[in-house]
Amino acid sequence: MATQENDSTDIEVVLKDLKKINKGSITELKSLINPSQLIKMVMEAVCILLGRTPTWEQSRKLLSDVNNFMQQIQNYDKDNISPEVITKIRNEYTSDPEFSVEKAKNMSGAIWKLCSWVIAIEKYDNLKKSADGK
Repeated sequence: MATQENDSTDIEVVLKDLKKINKGSITELKSLINPSQLIKMVMEAVCILLGRTPTWEQSRKLLSDVNNFMQQIQNYDKDNISPEVITKIRNEYTSDPEFSVEKAKNMSGAIWKLCSWVIAIEKYDNLKKSADGK
């Protein structure tokens, strides 16, 4: 399957886009007291992928060190995701019609790029396992 260069769920394109996240938009995201359900969902999925408890409190802690957070996202070991983690992401997040890049684009630059990252990680895992015959 050929990958389009502008595919918002292609892992390499998404990782390049993540480098463009404005630190101010991460700080703004962290400062939200009562974020929308979609923002909470995206950050819960990010927390799960990064091995954190999926709560808004944990999300805010994760976002508090912008450089460390971005480094964790950029260096994420996408080739060794546990089956339990990817199943949870698939069943509770990426399969939900509300969990979409289009809807997240109306929220903030940071959240739609993080939403793209979660979807790209799930898609990458699915394609990798299909290619490996698993």
